[in-house]
Amino acid sequence: MAKLRFLLLLLLLFIGVENNIGAQEAMIFGNATEYKGSEILFYTYSDYITETEYEVGRCKVERDGKFSAKLKVLETSFVFAHLGVYRIYFFAEPGKRYELVLPPREDKTEAQRLNPFFRETDLQVGIKNVDRHDINFLINAFDLRFNQDFNRIVQDAYRGRQHNIDSLITRIEEKFAGTGIRFFDDYREYRYGLLRQITFIKKSTATSNELFLNRPVLYRNPAYMELFNLVYDKYFLFFSRTSQGNAIFDDISRYKSLGKLKRTLATDDVLSNDTLMELVILKSLHDEFFSDNFSRSALLTILDSIYRTTSIPEHVIVAENIRNRITKLLPGFVPAPFSLNDVNGHEVSLDRFKGKYIYLNFCTTTSYTCLKEFVQLEKISRQYKKHLEVVTISADDNIDDLKSFLENSKYDWTFLHFGKKPEVLRDYDIRVYPTYFLIGPDRKMILSPAPSPEEGFERRFFQLLRSKGEI
Repeated sequence: MAKLRFLLLLLLLFIGVENNIGAQEAMIFGNATEYKGSEILFYTYSDYITETEYEVGRCKVERDGKFSAKLKVLETSFVFAHLGVYRIYFFAEPGKRYELVLPPREDKTEAQRLNPFFRETDLQVGIKNVDRHDINFLINAFDLRFNQDFNRIVQDAYRGRQHNIDSLITRIEEKFAGTGIRFFDDYREYRYGLLRQITFIKKSTATSNELFLNRPVLYRNPAYMELFNLVYDKYFLFFSRTSQGNAIFDDISRYKSLGKLKRTLATDDVLSNDTLMELVILKSLHDEFFSDNFSRSALLTILDSIYRTTSIPEHVIVAENIRNRITKLLPGFVPAPFSLNDVNGHEVSLDRFKGKYIYLNFCTTTSYTCLKEFVQLEKISRQYKKHLEVVTISADDNIDDLKSFLENSKYDWTFLHFGKKPEVLRDYDIRVYPTYFLIGPDRKMILSPAPSPEEGFERRFFQLLRSKGEI
């Protein structure tokens, strides 16, 4: 029922109910012969807390270079596409047509492609048929003017040198005020708020009272959400240090009660608006899942309570996105699926091993620790073959290096190469080699991370089998 509820709310938010919302699509088109044969996918963020990408349209560039696509947007939305080393972006409005001018093609190098943490260069895409009143023209012109002073002012603020921010804002507003476009007016207001916040002219409490309390939540405006994420960053931790906020730890970790948590937070005047409070709770849950300040199971219980009780469609989506992100490596949850090639070019997915325990490890053939533990992995693979499948994902830059290594070593458990899906390293949060996980026959995570062979994995696995009556 919860999943059905989420899907219905997602449908309402992104697709719309025609009779009640009057949903329209934006249209993009153009000509880019350099990209012929390529498929371009366009995304927006389904929320700006987790920055989960949501596809709104796609197109294929034909042999003559022509392309076109319909984008599903209900309101002015930040839309982007990953295009080689670039992330092109623009603002799409329902009912409008945009003739895009794509940048010269520059594909990622193999090293860049295999690096899941490679950062593409953000580039506002050119639009041929734009006029001076279009939101893209206005935001581009504003950002160019605003950014002229932003970096210098922020650096000076950290050095103790203050600028007359209000005077600067007045000068900028002389050029951009009076457009009558609400999205653009809000965009400027929250960019100015960001400048005041970063330069310490205003404290978070004052910014919250002025720009967030009893104001509409602008879920789709990136300037609003950037300032929101800054003002309420790690809010639980900071508020818990106050006399009225020290009950937060009991509310979450002891009672696991959303109601108690809300009553405690209501003592902070900046959160007297219920909608804002709920969004701040979601933001704080997201932040704290990646710290050690609160029990993760307790945080998950609070998150599920919001998911079940909220009446705000956007908050259902944020809660679902947070849950998907934080549970994928938690014991008891199904980790991210993958489908990778072995050295013979055969595609192997995680589902292939369903019904057996999987000792999954990420290694490179140039790591001394990995090579040393391969000897023990071979012993574990042979001894527990009936119950356990050892699966090694190689992060070597070139699959030929893995092939050469296996030809010389003769190890015969499953070796896969990450090159077909380099994001698998990000999905499993791989920071060092080797890293190990134990996945159960039902595909749910058991140990994350799991001990390495040298850290006593065999003993832990033997105890697990014995507790299950399997040996």
